[in-house]
Amino acid sequence: MEKKSGSKKGLWLGLGIVGVAVAAVMLLHGNGESAKSASGVTTVNVGSGNDGQPFGYLDKDSKPAGMDIALIQAIDKKLPQYKFKLVLSDFPTLITNLKSGKTDMALYQIEKNAEREQDFKFGQVGYTVWDTLLATQSATGKLNSFADAKGKKLYITNSTNQATLTDAYLKDHPDAFSVVRGTYTTEQIAQGFKSGQFNVYPAPKYSIDLLNRQFGTKLIAGQSVNHSNAYPMFNKSADPKLIAAVNKAMKELKADGTLKALSEKWLKGDYVPKD
Repeated sequence: MEKKSGSKKGLWLGLGIVGVAVAAVMLLHGNGESAKSASGVTTVNVGSGNDGQPFGYLDKDSKPAGMDIALIQAIDKKLPQYKFKLVLSDFPTLITNLKSGKTDMALYQIEKNAEREQDFKFGQVGYTVWDTLLATQSATGKLNSFADAKGKKLYITNSTNQATLTDAYLKDHPDAFSVVRGTYTTEQIAQGFKSGQFNVYPAPKYSIDLLNRQFGTKLIAGQSVNHSNAYPMFNKSADPKLIAAVNKAMKELKADGTLKALSEKWLKGDYVPKD
């Protein structure tokens, strides 16, 4: 349990294994639904990442770290009526856990799209700009649309909004380009560019900046092909009181500069939405 100043509640943690490729998750008791204790504090199972720096991952001491983890902790501190319990996994498993009810909410740079809005509820306050750009190296040139990517090789991460955007375009233009799909780390994406496995990566600006800063990929990008932000996402049957409380906390964290501070710490820049 992590002690918090001014509060007796903490962010519960417990490590376990989920699948071969997943590093760790936080152990659950029961079926994952919110549960109120005798003290009146409700336990909320919150999904995030275990393998996606700098958003949600396990550090060298196997402790949860990253911007989304820090934001979950900041929200938790503002809500004494709730006790957040982390459930860490890769992104596809996070989506499955939330849909099945093993978790109540999730923060892992999740964007809204029509498909997700059918299955989940979203918070009202975005915390990271996720406008999609088509990142390339200079030899490929800048791309301003999926049409410009004709004949290229794209990499997309499974279950992301970039995958949804790409597949929507391919539905109408099935032979436009080839696609490599996976759950690559940032380092693996850099290696994919360098090896020629793919030459286009649909991604937000901060992901492109991160690749360039950490791995010297020298990626460039043209105009955005989609406007989007990351939001907290909730199970369809989540308690409306929980959603309202998280929305209120998020508004306060944006107004007091906490979101900006977390962005600058973890993403090395201010990527907080202005809208």
